[in-house]
Amino acid sequence: MRRIALFVVLACLFAPAIANAAEWYEKLKLKGDVRFRNELIQQQDKKDDFRWRLRARLAVEAEINEAWSAAIGLSSGSLDPVSTNQTLTTGFSRKTIMLDLAYIDFHPKQAPGLNMIGGKMKLPFETADRTQMVWDNDLTPEGAALKYKRAAGKKAEVFMNAAGFYITDNNPDNEQWMSGGQAGFNVKPSAKVSMTVGAGYFDYHRTEGQPGVYNPENFYGNSSVKTGTKVVTLKAGNTVVGKDTVDVYGYAVDFNELEVLGVFDVKVNDKVTLRLAGDYVNNGGADSLNTAYLFGGSLMYGKDQGSMRFSANYRKIEADATIGAFTYSDPWGGGTDGKGVELGFSYGLAKGASFDVTYLVNTKGVKTGDEGTDYNRLQVDFQVKF
Repeated sequence: MRRIALFVVLACLFAPAIANAAEWYEKLKLKGDVRFRNELIQQQDKKDDFRWRLRARLAVEAEINEAWSAAIGLSSGSLDPVSTNQTLTTGFSRKTIMLDLAYIDFHPKQAPGLNMIGGKMKLPFETADRTQMVWDNDLTPEGAALKYKRAAGKKAEVFMNAAGFYITDNNPDNEQWMSGGQAGFNVKPSAKVSMTVGAGYFDYHRTEGQPGVYNPENFYGNSSVKTGTKVVTLKAGNTVVGKDTVDVYGYAVDFNELEVLGVFDVKVNDKVTLRLAGDYVNNGGADSLNTAYLFGGSLMYGKDQGSMRFSANYRKIEADATIGAFTYSDPWGGGTDGKGVELGFSYGLAKGASFDVTYLVNTKGVKTGDEGTDYNRLQVDFQVKF
């Protein structure tokens, strides 16, 4: 009898805490994915490169209250801003986990459709079916952003996005940042047709004459010029053996990118959807080699297990059309100054699991007017999401 009474007392004491814990748990959303990749890279005049790669991402999103939320995300990979891939090598060594997301989202109920975001965030701009011409899908920019969507009648929706990204903190005289805005609309004139059209302008401040935004000595296809020299210390192991003077380079142009994009969907029937996408970029900060364009499409069948997706696109990115360090990292090894075709196939193995194949047939180094060099890449993926 005493045991029963003790149990009742403890249950009464801990019931509120258990209820509060359950309420808190309901406000958390855990999501992530794991991808295992087999990849073959074939470059003209180089040996074939075959490698196994892994990507793992895990994020927690928390709803603080009706107006505030936050997220923290971790990923595999390195400091590279446009890749979360980890090559499997170095004798089963432990792999690095990096901070991929950390942001706060304020969305007051008095302004439906408005989100004000600060921190290291998901890309706040619309893209042309995630084709990555300006921004790689793995890029998580840092700064502040504003996103707004509002219905325009029963069949349309307008969107406006703005952001200020803080890129580098070298010193007070040459800190680099980007300010940009985008506007457009989503329209669905019928049950089977939908369309997205948008335009954006992205202004990079203090890039011309400055070092690379990620790797100071690598411009990822962008044109560079000599800006001076510096003295470096030469070492043999830990021993200083002398000094040398080396050249220092910076971006040859400024970057003021105007982008226009569009996505057009046609629902053929209950299971089949056809999608067409296009993207165009012009950098007003450069007098030449300043244009990029992409066009392509995809055919999608079904959902979850047994679903299929076929896709194809062609892109050409001239050397100074966009910042090379932030664009898609797979075609011709990443960056700008290339052109080529991307072919894709995806098959749904089950809900949340897929088998994916991507084949890129590209040419890199085309800004000099010659034929460039061949660069082909085959990726075979097994991926699960939760």
